[in-house]
Amino acid sequence: MEAAYQAGEKPVTGAIVESVLSKQMDELEPKLTRHGYDLRGLADQFHAKPAEIKLLFRGQLDPARTKELTDQMLMAGLPI
Repeated sequence: MEAAYQAGEKPVTGAIVESVLSKQMDELEPKLTRHGYDLRGLADQFHAKPAEIKLLFRGQLDPARTKELTDQMLMAGLPI
């Protein structure tokens, strides 16, 4: 809204909204953060190292461990 106000746009157009929204908004880390799950909390809850969670977020974690963690998250009801 602030960007539209500064640009003098009334009503706020879709183009203004698209220009200020993050392209990574729907990735795993921002989605879990919006639901109150931080790196440390996830690591504690799923008995993982914080470095593993970071690798999971980046898509660089070993495929077997990725499946294990995502299965646990799904079973716990996380919105992934």
